Amino acid sequence: MHGGLSPQLTSINQLRQITRPIDPFGSGMEIDLLWADPVPGLKGFQPNRRGTSFGFGEDVLAEKCKELNIDLVARAHQVVQDGYEFFGNRKLVTLFSAPHYCGQFDNAAAVLVVGSDLQCYFQILRPSLKIEEMKIVPTKTTDKDENSTKTLLEK
Repeated sequence: MHGGLSPQLTSINQLRQITRPIDPFGSGMEIDLLWADPVPGLKGFQPNRRGTSFGFGEDVLAEKCKELNIDLVARAHQVVQDGYEFFGNRKLVTLFSAPHYCGQFDNAAAVLVVGSDLQCYFQILRPSLKIEEMKIVPTKTTDKDENSTKTLLEK
């Protein structure tokens, strides 16, 4: 999801039933999925500092993972320095895929790769090149999956 968890989210099936495309506004589960944020030290759900949706604590994350029978929440809504950042005993990961965001941050970017065995790893893109000089070049890998591709950066 883009943001985070919602107090209204009680089943994975609710996610499947969201009409797409959607232009969410106001309040509700869809807004929370877009704009809710994990907040270290927070207990429960509390109004978000962004002025929309909620902030939530590790207690909410643990409860929702158990309730939804999931191991990990992956989200992308906040710039994080290393491209990814864990929260709540690694039950949530924030991924950010834009290195050197808006030319104002010195952040890396990350892509979460989930293998067929459900093992996860990250591909990290460091902001070593200026954004306008980056070129993404798909190349074949030589690993066990001959059809997979990895992305390299070159000048």
